[in-house]
Amino acid sequence: MHDSIDWTLVGRVLANEATDEERQQLARWLAAHPEQQPVIHQLYQFWQTPNATPSADRTEVAAAYERLQQRIEAEEALSAQRVRPLWPSRSWLSWAAAAAVILLLGFLGWTRLTNPASTTALLEQANPKGTRSQIRLADGTTVWLNADSHLRYPKSFTGNLREVSLEGEAFFRVAHNPNQPFVVRLATGSVRVLGTSFNIRAYPGDSTVETSVVTGRVAFVPNKPVRRPRTSPGAAPPTPDTLFLTPNLKAIQSLTRQSVATQPTVATNQIAWTESKLVFRNTPMGEVAKTLERWYGTPVTLERESLRQCPLTGTFQNQSLQEVMTLISMTNRFQYELTPSQVTIKGPGCDSE
Repeated sequence: MHDSIDWTLVGRVLANEATDEERQQLARWLAAHPEQQPVIHQLYQFWQTPNATPSADRTEVAAAYERLQQRIEAEEALSAQRVRPLWPSRSWLSWAAAAAVILLLGFLGWTRLTNPASTTALLEQANPKGTRSQIRLADGTTVWLNADSHLRYPKSFTGNLREVSLEGEAFFRVAHNPNQPFVVRLATGSVRVLGTSFNIRAYPGDSTVETSVVTGRVAFVPNKPVRRPRTSPGAAPPTPDTLFLTPNLKAIQSLTRQSVATQPTVATNQIAWTESKLVFRNTPMGEVAKTLERWYGTPVTLERESLRQCPLTGTFQNQSLQEVMTLISMTNRFQYELTPSQVTIKGPGCDSE
């Protein structure tokens, strides 16, 4: 792959039929061409959506999609009649579906996504489970993006704010600019700074959102009103509050209770993952399981629900999943079963105490 995308290779990766070397080849090309990452991410999202249909109003889009679907079905029937097909029909369906996605995205605005001269289009870094990355933004800000996380950001910052959006976890070291505040948009709030370093953990599906400050001062603003004691039974509902955070302090937004609180923290532990460390401090095993699954890209399940709240304390660095699980099992609270496709955590947990 050189300056243009090898769509055959992309199709093999999307269809989960690529070798490790082919996946690495695509990863190297994307690292050299970050402006193309939003395109590949949209292809991946479309590929992961069963029975997806075009949402655009343009009739040619729908017609092209329908023709390609008919071609897939016809080729599937033809493949079933062959004695020795060149490739299995499932592979052909993978290729045809990938081709349909590519053509469809071409109709839906390919130029806007790939035009590097556009100042309004957003770039996106999307890390799958098991992958971490580092990004340098146009203003000099450095972002460490954790596994299973998405960062959207402009190629250049214009206007009064430097705005990015995050799903997942990231550590930001923001370049100081008092004339253009830096804002991280989350699904449940926003974080506003002038120039500082902080960590945000905001995974979809988690019950809490956490913002921890390493240096400087951070303002966290929840989208919804925080829960506070009322002065009287007839008092008006609370309005959104701004929480100002300083080093070794973090904001915890509870999505179930719709409340926000601050508490002391050890900031170095919060960002240990940027140095390939996993740090757990009385962390419930349910949360540990989620972290391990994101970190290693292998599904982690609990054999019993009672294990979910049993805490774990430990630090791991540059160790394989099996090594981590072996060390966890030495606590005598947990055992595990590891297969190539998943990890199952077993054992008495806290019931033995």
